[in-house]
Amino acid sequence: MYEPTLSPSHHRRVTYPRRKRISLQIALLLFILGYLGRTALYSLENSRGQACPRDSITLSKEETSSSSSSVDSGSIKTGQEDSALPRVLDVSSETHQSTSHAEVKETRPDDADKDLDKFVESLENVLLTLPDPPEIIDTIGPIEGTGEIMVREIGLRARLFKSALDAWEALQTIASDNRLRLRGDVLQQLMQNPEIATRLEMDHTALIHKYEEFHSYFVALSERLFAWTLPYFPDLVALHAQLWSGGKGIVLTGGNHQASYLLTSIQSLRDMGCELPIEVMYLGDEDLGRMNRRKLEKIKGVITRDLSPLVNDRGWKLKGWALKPFAIMLSSFREAIFIDADSLFLRDPSILFSHPDYQRTGALFFKDRIIEPASKLAWLKRILPPPISAQIRRNRFWTGTSSHMQESGVVVVDKWKHFVPLMVITRLNGPDRDGNEFEGRVGVYDMVFGDKETFWLGFELVGDTNYAFHDGKVAILGVAKPDSPTYSPAPDFDTPRDDNSSSTSSSTSTSIVDTSKKTFSICAPQLLHLDVDGRPLWFNGWLLPSKFSDDPRLQPVNFTSFIVESADSENPSPWEVKADNVLCLSSEKVVELTLAEKEALDSTVRTARKVGAIG
Repeated sequence: MYEPTLSPSHHRRVTYPRRKRISLQIALLLFILGYLGRTALYSLENSRGQACPRDSITLSKEETSSSSSSVDSGSIKTGQEDSALPRVLDVSSETHQSTSHAEVKETRPDDADKDLDKFVESLENVLLTLPDPPEIIDTIGPIEGTGEIMVREIGLRARLFKSALDAWEALQTIASDNRLRLRGDVLQQLMQNPEIATRLEMDHTALIHKYEEFHSYFVALSERLFAWTLPYFPDLVALHAQLWSGGKGIVLTGGNHQASYLLTSIQSLRDMGCELPIEVMYLGDEDLGRMNRRKLEKIKGVITRDLSPLVNDRGWKLKGWALKPFAIMLSSFREAIFIDADSLFLRDPSILFSHPDYQRTGALFFKDRIIEPASKLAWLKRILPPPISAQIRRNRFWTGTSSHMQESGVVVVDKWKHFVPLMVITRLNGPDRDGNEFEGRVGVYDMVFGDKETFWLGFELVGDTNYAFHDGKVAILGVAKPDSPTYSPAPDFDTPRDDNSSSTSSSTSTSIVDTSKKTFSICAPQLLHLDVDGRPLWFNGWLLPSKFSDDPRLQPVNFTSFIVESADSENPSPWEVKADNVLCLSSEKVVELTLAEKEALDSTVRTARKVGAIG
């Protein structure tokens, strides 16, 4: 064995053969690499365990657990996710900030206990809401019958659905910081925490089965009642959740034939200072063409949206009046003011959001004329599930005052708050809308006139009585002319009506004319709605003497006054129905428009001329 000689100036060291030295070096290198590898792996696992537990997808004060302090969006990847629920990540500014162990000990245990208590309570409520198996079969089965039987059955199932939705959302959603987030970790919580089953005094496996049974029941009931939502939204929880922070806005509907109405209405709103965003809903290019859409979108804050890909109308056809509730529901706003294309405001409609009844209920409707008295009390009793609300007992259908309750030209609603009633309203205007006499099927429109009565009816079917009718009175807008007891239409049609009116009004010396009780009439299609101060708020029926006329020479009415309909408790006003949706109302009292109101109307007329709506 060769051993080199060391110089005296160096310490003597032990040397080994070259082969042994190489072997020791390799062993030492492997030991170091192994140590470093184990250290890195331990650090990575510890970091992942602290940064993102696999049973949570989001961080908030409601769901913080004792083993997590932040969310790492890149580490969320599990094979046991509840794939039926959308997953929303919320990485706050605190995500990458370190938290000391002392802080964790001081703040987390109590929060975690509260979160677990809330989670278990919500889960228990879900399980209690699940019907027995025979009832589940009946609830998710086909809706039999037609007409009144069908509508009542929709109401009964909608009430079950509302209970299920409330329970499911309490478990699956978290509201904080003006946002609503959807959980995707409920199943993982149940799988990985057997103590939850213990707290509910259930077998762990049985709890998992019950949870999945409820999920299946909820999805099946959603599809049975509201299948039209399926092409666009994964489930109704997702549809509902998107409304949470949707803000406020105005919704209109219209096609090419109403484009000039829409341009006039929207521009007049902007001219009076209304800055709310506006969405115009239509049904495909053939309904509202590209050129008209571009004209509308040139107005600030206006966007057009095609509803046709959002609604599954297989087996029925979405069209006409029925579009209204779908447009309201599928608009991006949480709080919406729907306005008919032929409805025009004299005041900024934004004030409706501040109306005390809207603030109290979240749903504000307007009354129609008191006309055609008829009691529908028996009909209401047949279609409405008990209990009968105090609201419905004041309804004209119940009292028999009129067969017309609601004017749906303007509807104000908080869609988040009244989600299920609105879904029922869409159904009443959707697959169950039309009847078929040959097949013996009675539709909703066979029982009520169009969409207008389906709004309050949808609320009552669900048992939601948090809605109100605007307390402003109804009137007719136009030009008042004096009546005469002896007046009859002249056979000579060349004689102007104004001459006849003026002559009869001035003939006070004629013995057959009773001047002690002079009355006036307005004949017009414009139904006027007054605000609580008794002044004009909005009207429908457009600007012309007849919106159905094709005569391009037809000029707008020179609006000067209005006559107010008597209140429900008084004798109904004598409305006289004419052709082309023209009605006449008579009264001893005529209210003149103010200069400001006339100017608002004149401004709207100028806008209509500018956009080509009027020649």
